[in-house]
Amino acid sequence: MKKNLIYCQSQNKILWILSNLILYGLVSLGYNGTVFSANLQIADSVIVKSMTFSKTNQNKVDYQKPSTNFYKADSIFSFRSQKGYFPSLINDFEEQITAPFKLKTKQLLMTGAAIGITAALIHVDGEIDEWARVQKTEHKWINKSSPVITKFGSDWGIYSVITAGVLSAVCKNEKGVQTSLLATQAMITSGVWVNIIKILAGRERPIADYTFSKSEGGAWYGPFASWDQDLAIRKPISAFDAFPSGHTATAFSIATVFATQYKDRKAIPIICYSAATLVGISRLTEHQHWASDVFVGGIMGYICGKQVVNHYNKTHQNLDNSLSSKSKNKTELTFIQEGNQVGFSLKW
Repeated sequence: MKKNLIYCQSQNKILWILSNLILYGLVSLGYNGTVFSANLQIADSVIVKSMTFSKTNQNKVDYQKPSTNFYKADSIFSFRSQKGYFPSLINDFEEQITAPFKLKTKQLLMTGAAIGITAALIHVDGEIDEWARVQKTEHKWINKSSPVITKFGSDWGIYSVITAGVLSAVCKNEKGVQTSLLATQAMITSGVWVNIIKILAGRERPIADYTFSKSEGGAWYGPFASWDQDLAIRKPISAFDAFPSGHTATAFSIATVFATQYKDRKAIPIICYSAATLVGISRLTEHQHWASDVFVGGIMGYICGKQVVNHYNKTHQNLDNSLSSKSKNKTELTFIQEGNQVGFSLKW
């Protein structure tokens, strides 16, 4: 009886030990399998990510095009590229100098019409000035608004362009930055031509005419009159720099650039040209210019603004076309490796 009891106890011990060993083995196997499976999953994900990364990089290498971002390109500050600000400005002057020798029939007719209108205005400048002379005294709103409006043809107009450029740069509006830069080029070129004609014309402003010559339409002293020591001693510079109006030229050069750049928005050209026209009228009510001065100044600002924008569009279109044609015709030889296979890819 005792032997049977001892045998049963020993048998139970053996069964207990075996069951624990089996349970331990199953747990260990399950744990190891889980870890092994997890390791496989991690390894697979690493391989997939590395393959994806390599393919992404390969795609970037194969398909990435040169950046055309306005701020990453150095063409604006380049002194060699045709897209550079200063080379472009020099080309603007060259085109404007040679433009009179390349006029077509339609342009010749328009030039003749402008000359005729200018001659007619010179004939009636005195009468128009008599009307403008009393406007500030008869209308309080003109007396208050005219001095403010006229500033947009000088420093306030320049500050407006600079502000528009800075805000466009902050907002990463490429077209806004480009338009502001083009407006400065139009202002510079029109300002140079206006001052050259002023020196050659030597016309008296209305405000000087009231005190000095008192001739209808102001006196024309001719080329380099402001440098004549005898005249300069007796008369201020306002007696020699009326024709044409620099404020009006500046206002119309800015207006033309913005109106041309944003011509797809109908309201912008109307607003721009209306504002420039008000600046021109303010030069009459401020007794600083004759009507013919204002008309010629507006024409010069408009022509310079149009030329600057047209030159920009032409230059960039030609360069972009040349770059695209070069990229299309470029031959590429690429080394390819995938697994145990290697080879070459030839594109032409």
